[in-house]
Amino acid sequence: MNSASQLVRDLLWAVNSPALLKTTGDHCCDSNVWGLKEQDIQAAHLVDFMASRNVRSLGKYFEGLVSYWLHHLRRVEVLFESFAIREQKRTVGEIDFIFIDEQNRVTHWEVAVKFYLFSPLSYGLGSHYLGPNAVDTLDRKIERIFGQQLPRSKKCFPNVELRQAFVKGRIFYPLMHQRELPGHPHLSCTHLDGSWLRQADIGQQGGDPAWRAESVRYQVLDKPHWLSVIDAPAVSDHLMPFDDFLFCMNRHFADSQRCPLVVQFESEGVGYVETRRFFVVPDCWPH
Repeated sequence: MNSASQLVRDLLWAVNSPALLKTTGDHCCDSNVWGLKEQDIQAAHLVDFMASRNVRSLGKYFEGLVSYWLHHLRRVEVLFESFAIREQKRTVGEIDFIFIDEQNRVTHWEVAVKFYLFSPLSYGLGSHYLGPNAVDTLDRKIERIFGQQLPRSKKCFPNVELRQAFVKGRIFYPLMHQRELPGHPHLSCTHLDGSWLRQADIGQQGGDPAWRAESVRYQVLDKPHWLSVIDAPAVSDHLMPFDDFLFCMNRHFADSQRCPLVVQFESEGVGYVETRRFFVVPDCWPH
């Protein structure tokens, strides 16, 4: 269930977090030019709106947050949303949003939230930025957005004046590997980041006080709540000390190859604050 506070945090993140892709030119946009404050959001109304959509996937959850922002906070005229493109009675694609912006321009947006793991090796996948399941890559996504999705409106909606990608997310770097600079030519230099490590490496972190200290706790995040930074109460059933977290990961990978997203917390005052966000991948990843 989506709590009101979680939804508000995630909406603020969707709007205010740094763009994943560079915003140079007309084809990418940075929501920071609008900005959003917590007092702007009517939490109960947002809860009702998202409940009516009943979405579970991360991508559709993010689209729902953007839809709420456009309709109820920016209050622009949304002409089309999730518009299916059909050819010969077959759906061949979808346009996310077409709306009239504050400057009265007909605007086509493709929106996405993506999480990629930087790998020094490309493993023959054509990219060093791999999705947790390694089927999706940053380079494939860029080609799809700019080579296929945005051009679709040229034929269906020739009156569109602005075609932009609204892409948020995070790049995860190997735990002991410094963030790559300059990195991918299409990545924003201000993109959010995190870490990743293999299952076999978790036990090695047990000797590091930054991982095992009594003040440190862990939580495995459930989709679709992979977006905003978390502050946790002092007492929570979801928080685990290191040994419990290690056991949880061993049990998880005994019957699953899915890559869990984990938050590390540090005790501070009456609660815990997020200090690290990381993926744990199987030892055989990305194969």
